[in-house]
Amino acid sequence: METESAELEKLMTPEERALYERFKARLGMEFVPHNPHPMFYPWGTEDPVQWSSIKRWATINGDFNALWFDPEYAGKSRWGGVIAPPLYLLAMDDPVSVAEDFVSEIYDSNCMLRRDRYPTFRGSMMANAEFEFFRPIRPGDKLEVKRKCTDIYWRQGKRYRLLFLLGETTYYNHKKEQVAVSRGGAVYMFKSTDTTGSKPKG
Repeated sequence: METESAELEKLMTPEERALYERFKARLGMEFVPHNPHPMFYPWGTEDPVQWSSIKRWATINGDFNALWFDPEYAGKSRWGGVIAPPLYLLAMDDPVSVAEDFVSEIYDSNCMLRRDRYPTFRGSMMANAEFEFFRPIRPGDKLEVKRKCTDIYWRQGKRYRLLFLLGETTYYNHKKEQVAVSRGGAVYMFKSTDTTGSKPKG
């Protein structure tokens, strides 16, 4: 696999190479991210978790477990009170968010593709996602998020060169207790170039 990635690195345009090298240099470095995009993460991590948001998330997803809705029932459970569904985290942050800085390089602030810089770029998709949960999220919790890029490499697909950008996100509550870890990333699709790395093919 390393050989394949190395061969595909030779096909990068100068702009692709600069982007690739910037993210490669960040591998393993933990950082606190900027505010998540409100369109994708409507409740973010800036404010404490609201019970109303938990109930809304559960209702939208058709999950009517009494642990999310009924304080009396939840209080008698082993959790001792209302908690959020584990995947409520998706409304605050998710594994793909590690790769968002990459997307922000390819698109401008108006979400328009910078075709002058990345003429070979053709789109992206989720690579994979997994969560490991340690503690429940409760109303009033204020989460802190720390991320790091864990890998970046190329693969050849049927039509496009595929750039995988993977990462890990760790979530802590306001008590500094680890709540969860998510791992995943995204795949970025680029058209092939000639051996000089200057002209798209196909």
